[in-house]
Amino acid sequence: MISRAKEYIKNNKKETVFLIVISLLALYFRVFSLQHAGDLWIDEIYSYYFSSKNSVFDVVKSLYNEDLHTPLYFIFLHFWIKFTRLFGAGENDTIMRLLGFIPSFLIVPFSYFAGKKLFNRITGVYAASFLAFSPFLIYYTTELRFYGMACLFAFLSSYYFVQYQQYGGRKPAAALIISNLLLLYTFNISFVFVFFQFLTAMIFSKEKSAVLKLYILTGILYIPAFIMAAHGMFSYRNSICSFARDIFIYKPEFFNIFLQSYFSGNFFYATNNDYAYSAGSLRNIKSIYLILLPVIFCLTGFIKSFLLKNKTLIMLLAPAVAFLGFEFVLAHFGLMSLTVRYTLISFPAVVLAVCFGLGSFKNKYLTGGLFILFLITLHNFNFSAQSPIDKDVEFGTPLKTTLEKLDIVKDNDYILIPVMGKLYRRYTPKNARYLDFEITDMLLNDVRKYYPLVFDNDTISILNRKNAREILYDYTVYNTKSAALEKYLQGYFKKLKKGEKFILLVNNMNTINSMSELYTFEPEKKRRLYYKNSLYYMLMTRIVFDILDISNENLKLKTRFMINDSKYSDNNTGVFVFVKE
Repeated sequence: MISRAKEYIKNNKKETVFLIVISLLALYFRVFSLQHAGDLWIDEIYSYYFSSKNSVFDVVKSLYNEDLHTPLYFIFLHFWIKFTRLFGAGENDTIMRLLGFIPSFLIVPFSYFAGKKLFNRITGVYAASFLAFSPFLIYYTTELRFYGMACLFAFLSSYYFVQYQQYGGRKPAAALIISNLLLLYTFNISFVFVFFQFLTAMIFSKEKSAVLKLYILTGILYIPAFIMAAHGMFSYRNSICSFARDIFIYKPEFFNIFLQSYFSGNFFYATNNDYAYSAGSLRNIKSIYLILLPVIFCLTGFIKSFLLKNKTLIMLLAPAVAFLGFEFVLAHFGLMSLTVRYTLISFPAVVLAVCFGLGSFKNKYLTGGLFILFLITLHNFNFSAQSPIDKDVEFGTPLKTTLEKLDIVKDNDYILIPVMGKLYRRYTPKNARYLDFEITDMLLNDVRKYYPLVFDNDTISILNRKNAREILYDYTVYNTKSAALEKYLQGYFKKLKKGEKFILLVNNMNTINSMSELYTFEPEKKRRLYYKNSLYYMLMTRIVFDILDISNENLKLKTRFMINDSKYSDNNTGVFVFVKE
């Protein structure tokens, strides 16, 4: 193998130099992103929460009971944490993020060889350069989440799918099965991508029986992961609130966000930079140069690739585009939540199509010059004052600062973190007594153990997603304090001795404060706004207000303060310290 590598380098010196340079640039951007990542944000803490269990069995069991994601990434992270603990760095935020960093980096050289093998050398050069510079890919594949792995596995799946369709054989077939299983066990909705891949194969393949056997085998091996995902989705369908409708409400403008996220450096949910969130914005020169022109340039390449009527391209791209269409349609009807990161497994195939189209233009020098200008726009975003790959811009969390502020906690104090409490505990003191109460689980998952803590038995017996908004109207909109919640909290207050504290941490106080305006309006306006706004956020606000009111009635508020250590985000945590007199 070493001799073959030496021979390849000797015969391909320019290519080797390019790959070394572009890989070093990719490495530099990703190291920069990791260095500026800040604390773990909520989704990343979920990864830590599930992966830090005592055993693989506990990881899988926890995912099965509390989540709907497939387990492979979390199992990898579980062993990664155990491995790095040997060097004293097992739970360091940056060290843990390296697990996603590795596949993010590997995508770059692989994209060159895939582009060269499937199309031509210039496609590989453009694709590797695009993916090395892309802030969208850098950001989401250096998170402590599964997106980097899913993106790489989807890329491998797409490549080996085309190889199998063109040449057949056992090795491409085995590689396709393995890459598909890796993808299926990493990303919960990737079965849709694989299904569209199967349909594409049935259309193009002459050996349909062989294709059918291959995908049947893949499906059989996928059954355990499918059971996990199906169980999670079923539990979610039984929840009070809809994650798709109440958290990520789909709007047609999402298509603009999608285009600029793929083809420029400006993407939604990553930064509060001052560029317009619209690929079609003509409001200022920055928007035109950094967003509109890159999107037009890439769309031109994408459309050109289709006009070439290349069968390899169609086989590569059909599953990716069908997967995107599936996501958009379901999100439009409120059947699934959708952010741009959920589309990431289609990104490499789309990039290859863009680069194949750009490489086919006759004027190579003009196209190459424009492509370099395109990379410069991406570079501008990577190192702007509020860089999208500087995660602290948007998702820097106040958790570490909370930890420093809470050095007042004593062993006998109680702490209640009603929103995302099980996640906050990564950064909060271990020497306190935590109340087991989770608003998020109660409203967005079918965790009925929390229902009796807020709702009465008659309400619980008939409560479901369809009738929740109507049944909970009076409780949510009017000052009808929960008797069940009062009884629950008073049980803990009675255990406190004189001078001991009850500390309430409220995540995302800006949302709580904005939703609180609802309670100041006249009845008719209340009803109108109630049916227009997110039930999840209104219920969350109502429950938090109840906790504060009940605490004020039974204890003395000693101090309160707000915490926000993010550079630009208005997200913050409210800390309320009550004392037993």
